[in-house]
Amino acid sequence: MFFGGGFPSSNVHVYSNGRMRYTYQQRQDRRDNQGDGGLGVFVQLMPILILILVSALSQLMVSSPPYSLSPRPSVGHIHRRVTDHLGVVYYVGDTFSEEYTGSSLKTVERNVEDDYIANLRNNCWKEKQQKEGLLYRARYFGDTDMYHRAQKMGTPSCSRLSETMKSLENFW
Repeated sequence: MFFGGGFPSSNVHVYSNGRMRYTYQQRQDRRDNQGDGGLGVFVQLMPILILILVSALSQLMVSSPPYSLSPRPSVGHIHRRVTDHLGVVYYVGDTFSEEYTGSSLKTVERNVEDDYIANLRNNCWKEKQQKEGLLYRARYFGDTDMYHRAQKMGTPSCSRLSETMKSLENFW
């Protein structure tokens, strides 16, 4: 039906009461009622066209963030800056100083610090998972060397997160 036809309408073998009957069906009446096929095809393709249009418009409305936590020359974030409150290093583009001043700069720096803390939490969780996995394997296999390595394994993101949270508590 999608391609304007439907199921084939020629010879059909029908079984009833154990016997095969041969019937011939013609579906000409449906094709006669379709009329102009151009409008029908357009109506069938309309949802796809709307989906493509909405997708293209949404791409135009999305803008890249004004900062990055690491240098990204492909986006233009090459100028190093540091937040006033936590001292988080972030990178911006050429026109950042002109576009963001006063309260808008404070908002951006708050977002930078929030992203930094979220990244630290995520990395801390990953480091703990790695350490716990190594400890579990060491216990399972009875490997004392692996167990000692797992015990000594550091979690630098967790340490930085703890320091950052302490400086936040001292601020408030």
